[in-house]
Amino acid sequence: MRLLFNILVLFFIFDFLSACAVCYGDPDEPAVKAVQAGIWFLLGVVGFVLSSIAMFIYNIVKKSREV
Repeated sequence: MRLLFNILVLFFIFDFLSACAVCYGDPDEPAVKAVQAGIWFLLGVVGFVLSSIAMFIYNIVKKSREV
């Protein structure tokens, strides 16, 4: 019974919580656009680093086959 009470209390507590203005706000707001640009930039950095590691491994494999 206490578990059910705790679950209901958590449900009602989280029901009153709202997202921040960036997450819940207007999609055309400058802060939202800045966050989206930051996400795309970081995805580009991660993609560049992973592709650089892949090319490094490819070159090592290629040179080891030549020897």
